[in-house]
Amino acid sequence: MEWEPWIAALPSTVRAPVVAFADPHPPGARARAQLAAQALVALVRDWNGDTAGLRSAVDDLVHHLQVVGQTTLHQPGVGNMIQTVLSGGLDGPRAVVLARMTAAYEHASATMAAASEVMARAGAALLADGDRILVHDFADRSTQAVVRRAAAEGKHLVVVATACRSRRTDGIRVARDSREVGHDAIVVTDAGIGWAVATMGLRLCLIGADAVLSDGTVLTTPGALTIGLTGRRYGVSVFAVTDLWKIMARLPPALLQLNEIEDPDGVPESQDWKEAGYGYRNPLVDIVPGDLLTGLITEAGIIAPTEAGPEAAERYGLTGGAGE
Repeated sequence: MEWEPWIAALPSTVRAPVVAFADPHPPGARARAQLAAQALVALVRDWNGDTAGLRSAVDDLVHHLQVVGQTTLHQPGVGNMIQTVLSGGLDGPRAVVLARMTAAYEHASATMAAASEVMARAGAALLADGDRILVHDFADRSTQAVVRRAAAEGKHLVVVATACRSRRTDGIRVARDSREVGHDAIVVTDAGIGWAVATMGLRLCLIGADAVLSDGTVLTTPGALTIGLTGRRYGVSVFAVTDLWKIMARLPPALLQLNEIEDPDGVPESQDWKEAGYGYRNPLVDIVPGDLLTGLITEAGIIAPTEAGPEAAERYGLTGGAGE
């Protein structure tokens, strides 16, 4: 396999998590945050030079992690994890530095795992046997954790899965995973999302999040804005399921520009459009204002969108600065 020169030059123990992180179709935002931390811990553990050289190598790796593969502009959890793991600095005996970094990584990972359990229970508590719900895009440890928890509690659902033909999405996996745990599944086209919310008798809609601003605004898979707007109009509850490690201080201008890129991922016929001379758009994220959401399902339970910032600061000391 051919890698970029900087990846090929990494020690093998560092290279493995970096390669997984850099995949154009990588695992979710939380997994990418953990892979970034694993790479940094491995770099410090296996470094053979002096502290000045290590500091330079860490800075270089952090820079590359921000730009390689899928962007991290919409995934502040990556930056927040890096900030947390490196918060103690690199000065001091190597063993002490490594222990401090490892402890920070393990604590953050443990809080993320615990968050999934809390979110799953809180979300499933909103549901009853026989409910029909809409789930937008596959998010293994958030929205889909709710779906699996409901099944474990003996609740049989009809899960309406949006097709999500967009960048790096997999709506069909929502349907497949839901059926595997015993629910019924219906796939609705992306063009039919508004119709589905308005007419299908939904108990509620679940969306995931790549990022959450302090006011509860959510960055997530395109189509979610339609869900929020239609839900508000027709009185259908819409919840974003997310841990608060994804807090972001503000929208970077560069992130907004990414939505303008003619990215063919998920829509292969867009190449035909381009060859015909048409411009096209395949946005990376929707920006869903918090006031369109019924609430956020988080490790703090179900909270008002405006509570996202204070909760993230209280629990983790995060203000979203890593996402600026």
